[in-house]
Amino acid sequence: MEKGNLFSATTKNSIQEFIESLRKNAGQFNFGIRYELNMKEEYKKQNVDVDDDFELYQIVLCNFQRSYKTMRRNIETAAVLLQPKQVVVYNNKGVTTINYLPFTKEFVSQALPVDEKLKEGLPNSCQRIIELIRASV
Repeated sequence: MEKGNLFSATTKNSIQEFIESLRKNAGQFNFGIRYELNMKEEYKKQNVDVDDDFELYQIVLCNFQRSYKTMRRNIETAAVLLQPKQVVVYNNKGVTTINYLPFTKEFVSQALPVDEKLKEGLPNSCQRIIELIRASV
């Protein structure tokens, strides 16, 4: 399901089962998991009183080879390139929900108008992440 530009999906699987499926499928879409962040634990580390049933994870994906080549070509892309690889997974009233905000060609054109390769490549990578999510639910 899409809400504006936000891609959203649900699964009957637990959050951990979805993350494991994402990890298993990532390579087929030329991605790896750069990190997985359990926000409940992060909040607790900052002395935030967190409800027992709060579950929110940030999973950052990366095509490491392509990312490095892009950074070497134009280091300014780091501000734009690193952001759209974040998948958010949370428990919404007992349902595992996945949200992802892909960057459009128009957004990339506004952010870095001189980088023609990024205008095409980044939105294509975002679409592959959506395909990866769909394959993993």
